Amino acid sequence: MAFDVKKMTKLIPDWMVQVAWFAAGICATGAFWYFLSQKDYTGTVLTGLGALIFAGLAVYLHIRKDGSARKHVHREQLAAFLTEAQRLRTRIDEVPLPIGDHNEWVDRIDGYLRQNLGKAYEVRFSDFSGMIFHGDGSERSVMSRSIDGRSRRLNEFMSELSR
Repeated sequence: MAFDVKKMTKLIPDWMVQVAWFAAGICATGAFWYFLSQKDYTGTVLTGLGALIFAGLAVYLHIRKDGSARKHVHREQLAAFLTEAQRLRTRIDEVPLPIGDHNEWVDRIDGYLRQNLGKAYEVRFSDFSGMIFHGDGSERSVMSRSIDGRSRRLNEFMSELSR
């Protein structure tokens, strides 16, 4: 069985981080000073190295855990945008079309993507390359394709942030 860092990111519980800090503390305080007082320099060096290794592990776990928490926040926000898309889709038969609401929705998502995920996500959000749509060219059809294409992109982004 291979070690998979991506799977590990999702599985890092708080207790694991605390155990790493505990082990670093034991090595750095009790064991290090005990071996030093006994003039056992090999034990002193080994426990010092152990303290550094466990502290490094604890920092690494913190960083991985924080990264997965941020991705979760972004996935939740993208899901909220998808919910808004579903509401807009139910209004597609209104007269007049809710074009202003649609444009405001797109602008809010563009701003969120630019600020939180970067320009690459913002650009992809409005790029429907590789997507096939059917419609009659009417304003209603154009708005429907816009909602569908952007919803597909939001789903892609959520999938990417789940890895």
